[in-house]
Amino acid sequence: MKIIYSSKYLKYHFEAGHPFWPERAKEFISLLEVRGLNYQLVEAPKAKDSDILLVHTEKYLQRVKKLAKEKGYLSVDTQINPDNLEAAYYSVGGTIKAFEIALRDGLAVNTLGGLHHAETNNSSGFCIFNDHAIAIKKFQSKSKIKRAAVLDVDVHAGNGTQEIFYSDPTVLTISIHQDPAFFYPGTGFTGQIGEGKGKGFNINYPLPSGTTEKEYLPVLDEALERIKEFRPDILVIVFGADTYKGDPLAGFNLEMETYGEIALRLASFAQAKPERIPMAVLFAGGYSRQVPEIWHEFISGLRG
Repeated sequence: MKIIYSSKYLKYHFEAGHPFWPERAKEFISLLEVRGLNYQLVEAPKAKDSDILLVHTEKYLQRVKKLAKEKGYLSVDTQINPDNLEAAYYSVGGTIKAFEIALRDGLAVNTLGGLHHAETNNSSGFCIFNDHAIAIKKFQSKSKIKRAAVLDVDVHAGNGTQEIFYSDPTVLTISIHQDPAFFYPGTGFTGQIGEGKGKGFNINYPLPSGTTEKEYLPVLDEALERIKEFRPDILVIVFGADTYKGDPLAGFNLEMETYGEIALRLASFAQAKPERIPMAVLFAGGYSRQVPEIWHEFISGLRG
């Protein structure tokens, strides 16, 4: 299994006391070594401005660069500084690399990706660039893929991904998340199904606070059936460890063992004959100190 990482990811930090802690990736790699899991570490390259502009506007990119110099705020919860901006470029590069490896080998994992709150011309929620949207656009432009499916299992709805692909029938976006009626980002309702040619290609599964494995896994199975019908050239997993029962920013109640089961179902689905689907896994949200352990449980499940 190839896992994408860079020491630059450790620069994805915000002001003191912020819930996002980039050291989780380093702790995860250490955990893999201690437990002897067989893997190959791949260095994330740095993305270019031309990659960013496949999704985001020039106006937005210049705003981000200006705010980084000033250490200003993209939103109330997202301060930009030179360090986390640099890390964001590597995150995008890492996800592009994950796509490249997945399309060749069947599976790849990026330890900083799935930054799904970044929209075309705006962002919040600790996100700067929408790395997976950029990678999809890049590989479509190179005719490496035609259709992509994004399965977002972060506890927060993927509002940025939804906005970017809302009228695009070549990208199926599915988000399983906590009910946004009283929860960030306040979008991701069942009625938001896409528009124009993209109508029907945006699917939201809002679930109540307190959701356990019993309620969660049947919804995951239904989402996988939708993806099967769509027949994508690549499956992108935005994996949030913030669905864990101990996460300080959310209200789901998934157990540690649930992540192994989720991964096992994803791997079985992606590897099923005759039409195996390349899968790029992006480690996204997660704010408890159990995140490295959750990632390890998930990786173990992917390996069967």
